[in-house]
Amino acid sequence: MTYEFDILVNNAIENSPDWLMDDIRNILNKKNGQIRLSFVISELYSRYTFSIKHITSAMNQSSEWSIVSHDRLNFIDNNIDLIQYIIKRIK
Repeated sequence: MTYEFDILVNNAIENSPDWLMDDIRNILNKKNGQIRLSFVISELYSRYTFSIKHITSAMNQSSEWSIVSHDRLNFIDNNIDLIQYIIKRIK
């Protein structure tokens, strides 16, 4: 990697959302050994896809969790490369 690219990646990681950094740290702390990007993405998806949180949110007539999870899944989809660099930095 070039110096400019390193700066760009570091800035992107520093400005990444706190929820993403916390989720990745939690996933990496649960597993010991070699963890691949595909496993982390799978775990992130399982946190934000349709679940009991959506049902309880709907029972309370609130769509807030649906909106939050939709936004987070879009962020994950659009930033897989960033997630890979975050994993490398945390390891």
